[in-house]
Amino acid sequence: MTKHKLLVVSAITIALFAACSDNYVYNGYVALPQEQWHADSIASFRIPVSDTMTYYNLYVNVRNTTDYPFQNLYLFIDIAAPNGAIARDTFECYLADDHGKWLGKGRGKYRDNRFTYRQNVRFGAEGEYRITLQQAMRVEQLKGISEIGFRVELGSNK
Repeated sequence: MTKHKLLVVSAITIALFAACSDNYVYNGYVALPQEQWHADSIASFRIPVSDTMTYYNLYVNVRNTTDYPFQNLYLFIDIAAPNGAIARDTFECYLADDHGKWLGKGRGKYRDNRFTYRQNVRFGAEGEYRITLQQAMRVEQLKGISEIGFRVELGSNK
């Protein structure tokens, strides 16, 4: 099985639903083999949507090690709607401050960060949305990322 297929299968089978708050509707993670993320590897998440009137907040979760060699992490985020339309964004996550101090929660080797991707958005159609995350750091093998995740929470009703 290729690394790409392994990541897709892992994302589908590894859905962690332990959360800090109870207003999430989806919380999935992909564990990256040997804490490395190859440039061609894509983390994929399938999110069922049945309510198009509710507002949602979307988050990217990153678990990095203190061996991560950069201050930030660039991602390509693709959202594929049930009708086949795809939207692509480039998204930046800051994992350390300007002085090299790690951000996020954790002690020892690991740090957990949650980044707000979009707030108070509505999905335009019912069905399954496919969210994919790909590292965009211009290195073939990105070291120091142990898990990548995507989270959907209930937003505020406008």
